[in-house]
Parts: sequence; structure tokens; C-alpha cells
Amino acid sequence: MQSQRLCRSCGISEEVNFDYVIEDKSKAVCDDIYEQRVAICMDCPSLQRGMTCKHSGDIITYRALFKEKGCPFPGEEKWSVTKK
Repeated sequence: MQSQRLCRSCGISEEVNFDYVIEDKSKAVCDDIYEQRVAICMDCPSLQRGMTCKHSGDIITYRALFKEKGCPFPGEEKWSVTKK
């Protein structure tokens, strides 16, 4: 699973391989669910600077990787459609 983003500080584009982020792959969602979660976040009014969730403070592409994480949007679980 890879993602390419611009660094907010320096503007350098860097491709990140998220397969190295999670040591225990059983804790990660599949690629399809990951892509759905990120798409939901990209359309969320709480997305800040195109990468950070206003409510959790997490970078969305990181938070979306984990099975145990949920959408922190107050009063509405936006990722409920991606839980399997």
C-alpha cells in the first residue's frame, strides 16, 4: 500500500510505503477498505490541510490503515460502511 503526498513544511513529494508502518499485518485493513476510508476522509469537512483529521489529530492515511481505528467525527461514524 503506497501513498504519495507533499510535505507541508518543505513541499517535497515523497512516496511512502505503508507496509512498513504496521509490523503485525493482521492489524491492518485490506487495500480496498483503506482506499474507501481515505476517500471518505478526503470529502469530510473536518479534513485539515488535505491530510489531518480535525477531531483525532491523526494523518488520515495513517489512521485509515488500522482495523481498530474508527472515524472520530462527532455523532457520526463515517467509516461504518467500511467495517468488515
